[in-house]
Amino acid sequence: MQYLKELDELRYHLTATKTTTDASAASAQSAQLQCFALLKELDEKNHSLKEHEDHVQRLAEQLDNWENDLQARELSKKQLKDEVMRVEHDIMEAVAKAGVNKDCELWKLLDEVSPKNLEKMNKLLTGKAEEISRLKDEIRILSAYRKLKTGNGIAGMYL
Repeated sequence: MQYLKELDELRYHLTATKTTTDASAASAQSAQLQCFALLKELDEKNHSLKEHEDHVQRLAEQLDNWENDLQARELSKKQLKDEVMRVEHDIMEAVAKAGVNKDCELWKLLDEVSPKNLEKMNKLLTGKAEEISRLKDEIRILSAYRKLKTGNGIAGMYL
């Protein structure tokens, strides 16, 4: 009888142990599924991060191109202004060397044409200056966006 009692007790412990192992196996399987889900999410975030980095790189290249274009435009503007001033100076010198007096028809024509040219040049230069200013603003905005994406923006994705 004592053996039967011990046998019943062993059966009870065996059943309890089996229940515990089944629960542990289910918990381990659940943890494994959670790990797989987290790995998938991590892969998706890494892919998204790579796409953002590629986009930031393209924006950086575009920004560099705009900066180069802006510098070229500023140089062109300066060269154009210098050339206009040089040509006007050369014309005035040529007229003065030719001995033409101030009552001459050529002086009157130059006096009319020169202010018109200067006015047109000033309008053109003002337009170019406004365009350059607008491009500088766009460059500043893209630079800030680039810094945000390459600096704080990437760190913020992991929070």
